[in-house]
Amino acid sequence: MTGLWKTIRPRRAEKLLERYDPWIDELSGKYAVPPELIRAILYKEMTGTDIMDLAADLAVRTGLFRKKDSSTGYGQIFGYVGLNAVNFAVDRGLTDYASLGLPPRRLDPRNADDVKTVWRLLNRDPRANIEISTLNLLCAAQEMTGRIDFAHYTPQELKLILTRYNANVKHISPYGEEVYARAMAYKNRRRPT
Repeated sequence: MTGLWKTIRPRRAEKLLERYDPWIDELSGKYAVPPELIRAILYKEMTGTDIMDLAADLAVRTGLFRKKDSSTGYGQIFGYVGLNAVNFAVDRGLTDYASLGLPPRRLDPRNADDVKTVWRLLNRDPRANIEISTLNLLCAAQEMTGRIDFAHYTPQELKLILTRYNANVKHISPYGEEVYARAMAYKNRRRPT
């Protein structure tokens, strides 16, 4: 699609990232995920949203065409994917359901109501969306490398993790390469103090 259909342009995405910088830094400290990776994923997903994403969100919100899930929010994460990332993090003692604004019980990915509950949270709460997107990076890291150790990943492992955030494949994709390059640019950029 051309830029005409994009709903978040690069300049606006950067402004949104600036607005959420303190939250991203807090999540980075809490989950030991480098902030540049979180920022790069969010930038890529925000600048990739288009009118069809908004239409899909509307269809889920209203039940149009019996659509029950879509990628949503700044991290463009599906309710089902977010639910699995939350369960993953809770199982490892990294967080709990209530602190994320979810029912204080295990969520079932086969339960349409649980998926919809997570989707609504992702859709309505940008901070929750960013946090659950971060949890999805942890989940992707475990799946692709068998460990969660962002301090010691190779560039190839990071590209695999970033690829997995977006696609269910076992090889590095152009998406993973692009997000990795953006993450390295964020890492090397001096942030104002």
